[in-house]
Amino acid sequence: MLQLYLSLLDTQAEKDKFITLYESYRDLMFYVAGCYLSSDADKEIAVDGALHALLGVVNSIDDPSSAKTKNLVCLIVKRKCIDLLRRKSGTVEEDWEAIAEQAASGTDPVQGSSENSLTDAILSMSETGREFLILRYYHGYTTAEIAGLLGIGRDAARKRLERAKAELKGILEADR
Repeated sequence: MLQLYLSLLDTQAEKDKFITLYESYRDLMFYVAGCYLSSDADKEIAVDGALHALLGVVNSIDDPSSAKTKNLVCLIVKRKCIDLLRRKSGTVEEDWEAIAEQAASGTDPVQGSSENSLTDAILSMSETGREFLILRYYHGYTTAEIAGLLGIGRDAARKRLERAKAELKGILEADR
């Protein structure tokens, strides 16, 4: 399967980086998919979709072994799982307690000091808003790249980013 992905890349540097990503995170991707999906076939579909999304942004990944890249990979797999669940059942319920525990444990890429009002505001945002802000400002992806990663249209990505910024602004103004 790896050969199929590699055939879609142009340069040897891209191929080497993708091989590193694949070997480093394949098991983690299946683990994350297992948190959302029960069927092995569904896990495979979600991981495959995430790997295809990573093909499009492999050039923008500086260090495949960094925590930033690990967070990006997990976020992409999670979104692919949620998309798959939505297609199958129409909706998906978020486990807010698990998300809160994750944020409290420091696994969130924007987690910082509890005295940091910006961090607190971001952590109190909706999951979608937080993910868009992380992809845009932490990972540095353009709106078009985010749209490609998440499999949505550019206009939808732009609008969701606008809503996320407005949500963050509202939270920060309410804290004053």
